[in-house]
Amino acid sequence: MDKIVRFNGSLIDKDQMFARFLANCDEAFSYFYTIFMPDLFAYGISLGADEEIVKDSIQDIFVNIHFAEKNFHSVEHLKFFLLKSLKNKLYNIYSSKRVRTAAAITDDVLNFSITTTVLDSIIDHEDRMAIQRKIDYLLSKLTSRQKEGIYLRYIQELEYSEIAEILGMSPTSARKLISRSLKRLRADQQLILIQLLY
Repeated sequence: MDKIVRFNGSLIDKDQMFARFLANCDEAFSYFYTIFMPDLFAYGISLGADEEIVKDSIQDIFVNIHFAEKNFHSVEHLKFFLLKSLKNKLYNIYSSKRVRTAAAITDDVLNFSITTTVLDSIIDHEDRMAIQRKIDYLLSKLTSRQKEGIYLRYIQELEYSEIAEILGMSPTSARKLISRSLKRLRADQQLILIQLLY
């Protein structure tokens, strides 16, 4: 995220906006909701959750943050907290069987797929189908957890310690998971996914 951000037609210093967010400023709250909503929505959909459930869950998380004491030490920490909170909330909803879904829910409750996010964010419409087949082939080589690790590292740009916390493993294990995932993709001499992520 850039140091200077634009909101409602004005350029605003990101650190000042974050300080206003911590002080419960409604304008700053709206700014961060607007900024993080697309990433959170894409992550929730990638976890295999229903669109409306994802939207409701994101709104619930932001409402809770608005009324709770804010202990975030940076914008990056806020982003990490939001991603982790969304995954936990969706996990709780689906594991409690409060939701009926036609989607395939794995033993991990949520079945991660980064195809939608990658395609929607960086590929032109006319190339979508051809590239989608190649990406689907590559991703079929990875487990759900490996896909999620790659997504969190290269698309959300989280640190290994943050990825580890979201995935419930040690930072060393998270680093190994992502390293093995990339090696598996390279083993087929198919570099399209790696190129898209950089």
